[in-house]
Amino acid sequence: MPDIRLIAVDLDKTLLDEDLRVPERNRAALAAAAERGVTVAIATGRTHESAARFARRLGLDAPVISYNGAMIRRLDDPEPMRHVRLPAQLAAEIVELLVRDMTDFVYFLDGELYVQRFDHWARGYLARTGDLPRVAGDIRRFAGAEPTKLLLLGTPEQTLERYELFTARFGERIYATISLPEYMEILAPEATKATALRWLAGHLGVPIENTMALGDSLNDLEIVQAAGVGVFMPTAEEHLRAQADFVPSDPRAGVAEAVEALVLGHGAASESGGE
Repeated sequence: MPDIRLIAVDLDKTLLDEDLRVPERNRAALAAAAERGVTVAIATGRTHESAARFARRLGLDAPVISYNGAMIRRLDDPEPMRHVRLPAQLAAEIVELLVRDMTDFVYFLDGELYVQRFDHWARGYLARTGDLPRVAGDIRRFAGAEPTKLLLLGTPEQTLERYELFTARFGERIYATISLPEYMEILAPEATKATALRWLAGHLGVPIENTMALGDSLNDLEIVQAAGVGVFMPTAEEHLRAQADFVPSDPRAGVAEAVEALVLGHGAASESGGE
C-alpha cells in the first residue's frame, strides 16, 4: 500500500450521497484514517462556510480547501491561509459579458454570495449548499472588487457551451471548469484544487506522492492527477475515470472503498484507472 499521509476529498457526489448526507461507511473509513495520523481535508467548490459544516460533523481537524481551490482556511480562523482572487479588471470584464447575455450567475466576494435576482437557480443553489445568496441587482456595481470566483448557472447543455466559449475567449487568463452539470466556475488560473493540494501538502510537510485525492467531476481532474494516488468515483465520466489510479465499484460508499483498500489495508484494490 502507498504511504498516504494526506487525503483530500470532494463533497458533492463523492463523499456525499444523493441526499447530500455522508454515508456511515464513508464517515467511519475517514475517521479510521484520521486515527492513524492521516490528515483528512475537504476539497470542494463550495464556500468555506458550507464545507466547514461537513468538516465539523465529521470531526475533521484540518484546513478546508474551498471555492474550488481558491481558498485554504482552518475551520474557525477568521482569515484564510491562502486566498487567490480574480483580478478586478478581469472580473469586471467577465461580469459585463454575463450581464449583457443575461446569464444567471453567482458572484462570490468577501464571504458573501450575490445574485442579480432570486430565481429558481438561486433557490436551487441555496437548497444544495445551504448558502443564501443576496440579491444585489446589477452586479456591475462591484466593479473594482476582486471576487473569489464566479459561478455560472444553467442547463447541462448551456454549461458545456459556456465552458467552450469562455475557455476559447479568455484562455490562460482564467481557470474555467465544471463542478456539476449545471455549474460552470470561473476563477484565477492559480485557483485550482491541485494548486491548493500542493500548497497544503507543502505546508504540512507531506510529499505530494504521499497524498490521495478523490473526486467525481471535471473540476477534480487536476487534483486527482496531482495527488500521489488519484481516485475518481464510478459515477464520473469515462474520460475522467481513465485518469484515475483507482476507481471504486460502490457509487455510494466509493470513498470508503478507496480508503479501506489503499490506506487501511482492508482488501485489495480491485479496480484501477485506464478504462
